[in-house]
Amino acid sequence: MRKTYHGSCHCGSIRFSAELDFDDGIRRCNCSFCLKVGYKKSFAAYEAVEITSGKAEMIDYQPTPSNWPEGDINHYMCPKCGVHPFSRGYLDFMGGNFWAVNVACLDDATEEELAAAPVIYEDGKRDRQLEAPQITAYL
Repeated sequence: MRKTYHGSCHCGSIRFSAELDFDDGIRRCNCSFCLKVGYKKSFAAYEAVEITSGKAEMIDYQPTPSNWPEGDINHYMCPKCGVHPFSRGYLDFMGGNFWAVNVACLDDATEEELAAAPVIYEDGKRDRQLEAPQITAYL
């Protein structure tokens, strides 16, 4: 069921709202970015996320094409606390622009909602985001 959640970085400089459906799963990926920042993401349509404060202060990290060969991506982070609340990407198979919201940054998602969401593993390390890696326990 779709629900609007509110989130922020650790210091509260960046705030946002996002319409998410945890029934679609929370994704854990082993690509170098997700693994290094501990990203647990829920996908949202481009129009389903609104940055309500801190947009001008956000740092936009754009990987080189060799790190994101299929489309384009912007990983956003807070320059004050270093938290990565979301990323914006574009992939044809995702229908164009989309958001990947870091569910750890949701301020009003309950522990029960997060625990009930199915976990979907992505083998981003091998560019097989639609498949789970053989080993998932570390994710």
